[in-house]
Amino acid sequence: MLSGIGPGAVLSAFGIGVVRDLPVGAGLQDHYMALLNYRTDTESLIAAATEENAVLLQSEGRGPLTSNIGEAGGFFRSRDELDAPDVQFHAAPVLFHQEGLGAAAEHGFAFGPCVLAPTSRGSVTLRSPRPDAAPRIVHNYLTTPEDREVIVAGIRIALEIAAQPAVSGLVTAPFDAPAADSDADLLAWAQRAGQTLYHPTSTCAIGSVVDPELRVLGVPGLRVVDASVFPSVTRGNTNAPVIMAAEKAADLIKGVGRQEGTAG
Repeated sequence: MLSGIGPGAVLSAFGIGVVRDLPVGAGLQDHYMALLNYRTDTESLIAAATEENAVLLQSEGRGPLTSNIGEAGGFFRSRDELDAPDVQFHAAPVLFHQEGLGAAAEHGFAFGPCVLAPTSRGSVTLRSPRPDAAPRIVHNYLTTPEDREVIVAGIRIALEIAAQPAVSGLVTAPFDAPAADSDADLLAWAQRAGQTLYHPTSTCAIGSVVDPELRVLGVPGLRVVDASVFPSVTRGNTNAPVIMAAEKAADLIKGVGRQEGTAG
């Protein structure tokens, strides 16, 4: 946007000359996650930072310090008639709250759902014409009835899992979990305790900002190669799909498999 590629009205309002009027920053999508946290007297990942575990990591590449925190997960359909999962779970052998910034000062674990195919849309735009200014990011999480229904259904699945003997036998007390189970209470808890799953996409989407070869429309020699080109967020983590897009972009730039009659 600072270079003049973006919504003309927004750029003009900041005194930026419009090079190309395109909906850059529109259509932001992300996976909204709500993790239930429970206390336990079973050792958790906060006990991993020991000299013995450091040696194990460095010498054998194994042990608790190899953890990526989100060690397990799964996909669920909130309703049987769905063609594909609409809820994804992540689980961590440590307390994970306040967007990961909350202190994990006692043993615990966390797991919960995210909205896998959100219908809510946000935006990324300018806050200032200064290049060192942070952008204005508005996610608009859970602003559609569909997304609110899915997160509530996902939390109900989580509560059902928490009630199973294999899990409930580990729990000494809730740390941050819904205290009541009405739809309104579960939604209110999700709105308070939820967070991003770090999967922002779709703000330079194919079809509106870039073409199928990831070239910015009307701007020769410029491509976008990251998750922002996805027309919709993937039904799962975005790391591997971004690698796939980058590998494809590398082939396109080299001219490998280019469609006949298209320009470089």
